Amino acid sequence: MSTTAPAGANTGDLILALDAGGTMTDAILVKPDGTFTVGKSISRKEDQQRSYRDSVADAAQSIGLTSEDVHKRLAADVYCGTGMLNTILTGDGRKVGLLVTRGFEDLTVMEGGLSYLGQSQAESLHQQLHKHTRPLVEPKNVLGVSERIGGGCYLGEIHLPAGHVLIPLNEEQVKVGTKKLLDEGCEVIGILFLYSFVDPRHEHQAKAIAEKIIEDEGLKIPVVCSADVAPVAKENSRLKSLLFQCFAAEQVRASLLDVEKAARELGFDGRLLTLLSYGGAVNMDYTRLYETMISGPVGGLIGAQFLGNVLDLDNIVTADMGGTSFDVGLIIDKRIGIAKSADIAGHRLALPMVELDSAGQGAGSVVWVDEYKRLHVGPESAGAAVGICLNYDRLTVTDINVALGYVDPDYFLGGQVKLNKEIALKALKETVADPLGLDVYEAGAGLLQIINTEMNDLLRTMIASKGYDTHDFTMLYYGGAGPVHMYGFAEGIEFKDVITIPWAAGFSAFGAACAEYMHRYDRGTRALIPNQSSDAHLAKIAKDIDTTWRELEHEARTQMKAEGIDPDTVTFRYGVSARYMGQIESFNTALENGVMDGPNDIQTMIAAFETMYSKVYPEGAKFGSAGYSLTDIHLEAIADKPQPKLLRHDLSGSEADASAFVEKRDVYHKDGWVSFDVWEMGELKAGNTVKGPSIIRDPMTTVVIPPNKEMYIDEYLILHYS
Repeated sequence: MSTTAPAGANTGDLILALDAGGTMTDAILVKPDGTFTVGKSISRKEDQQRSYRDSVADAAQSIGLTSEDVHKRLAADVYCGTGMLNTILTGDGRKVGLLVTRGFEDLTVMEGGLSYLGQSQAESLHQQLHKHTRPLVEPKNVLGVSERIGGGCYLGEIHLPAGHVLIPLNEEQVKVGTKKLLDEGCEVIGILFLYSFVDPRHEHQAKAIAEKIIEDEGLKIPVVCSADVAPVAKENSRLKSLLFQCFAAEQVRASLLDVEKAARELGFDGRLLTLLSYGGAVNMDYTRLYETMISGPVGGLIGAQFLGNVLDLDNIVTADMGGTSFDVGLIIDKRIGIAKSADIAGHRLALPMVELDSAGQGAGSVVWVDEYKRLHVGPESAGAAVGICLNYDRLTVTDINVALGYVDPDYFLGGQVKLNKEIALKALKETVADPLGLDVYEAGAGLLQIINTEMNDLLRTMIASKGYDTHDFTMLYYGGAGPVHMYGFAEGIEFKDVITIPWAAGFSAFGAACAEYMHRYDRGTRALIPNQSSDAHLAKIAKDIDTTWRELEHEARTQMKAEGIDPDTVTFRYGVSARYMGQIESFNTALENGVMDGPNDIQTMIAAFETMYSKVYPEGAKFGSAGYSLTDIHLEAIADKPQPKLLRHDLSGSEADASAFVEKRDVYHKDGWVSFDVWEMGELKAGNTVKGPSIIRDPMTTVVIPPNKEMYIDEYLILHYS
């Protein structure tokens, strides 16, 4: 295992990664030989330092170390959380003021007409049911400034070029607007001008004026430009990204720095890292911290990609069931799918994000029956309260699993937390069985079948909607509840293989440990490549792309140097976003290198785009005769970071050792009582096969193997279901 770390980090021999979810905070501690130990604690939103300390202590004690021992030996410490999303959802952020292009003051109210985001399909079909999101800025604090830079158009050379100044910036309006926002008590000022993604001159000019006024007033208020946060087209998405950065990101930075402080108090002398929503790890000095909005599910996909490389799996569908949701993602040709925009909490951001689909069914999801005897599951979740079997006041999915016998109430978190089976059974009877006139166990089994079927449909849809076949995919399931429900949500789908790992409950944290130290840099453009373009035109496009890449490289090295990384060690991956002329959506296209010298390199880029396009759509959907439009030029900057590895184990016989057997347990499975063998995960060895009906228990999760099924453990201790 490499122990080279970014400059400023500890050069120890351990890797620590944590995922602070809504219910549990999981810690993965990677030892020098590549093996892992898992720690867990209840998530405490009001005291993340305590959850961090408790989960690390739990992981450390399992290998005979203290938290202090671990932190003094850390090569990397990665922490993923949900603090920024919580700030957006609760509305507890900074007071924001905005300067926008005059005439677009209502941009924050109109929201691009996307008032249906986050609603169910039934609600989104009826406009009268659409709702605006909680405002992140008061309309009175959005002020107009006269300016205009042209953005170019499809007519190309017969129109004014992109970046042409049509109306100079009105500096007096910037001064007046800034003073008014300060008088209103704004704590941060954002600037968004049209076509700043093509040329940021006016935004930067306005920022300099505003900062001078703030300095003269003796204040310390940040001024943030949309061109620095999200230099891409579509002003509504760019606006939302700017607002997330202004409203929430700095507060989250403070809470993450508190966690970093806790790590340093325990002996860590490096920097705490967190995950970007499109993969990669950054420290708390990262300028566009809003890009870390969704870091937990991202960790799972990164971990899946890591496993895919180890096991040589080209296509993987991930199924992550935790306490609050069921998330499905895809790995295609060993690459994580990246969407150009993200819909989060009713907002559409100009944020590249791993492609995920989610359902509001998690282990903590509330179950209830309405007055019309309709059954509902979620989206409300008990979170860390688990269910009525612990200290929540309503029935949850976990309560049903406890009542039916799948989950041992005396072995939750390895016995650290005791659950009450009788109370869970009573709540199931009163909440569901009696209103529906069913036997309590039949009601519980029916509920689980409904939940599993909805997740089964999501898996099928995620793959089929992309035009793929399930036979070409390995399904990897994880999360604290994934192994409990896998038998149901995988039923009837013919996958190439179905696998999980012993540390399934902490797999997202494991993925965080696998993440690269990476930043992504984008630059919007309006470059057009008509069909049969001249070599002179192609050469000009090539020069523009090359110039942009060199500028982005310089920006990356400068920023990473400020974060303590030797800029000479930074490497790059290059790409563009392109589309056929006339299309609305652009598609990310990865390129083999950052060479762009002339027409031949443009043709190579076009070939890469069409190869990528044909993997998403049928071959007949290509439309090269329409010409091509580039909308974005980007690169990824990567610095060295310690990585875990999987160890091979000698294979034992198919029969498990007697020490692995725990007991027999009666479980109400589907339509009747079945006697399940219970096995201890930690006692099973590579080469063992566990035949159903069986349950493999672990302090962090429960693996259910129904009758006539079996689980084989391979040389990497990966569990294969068949």
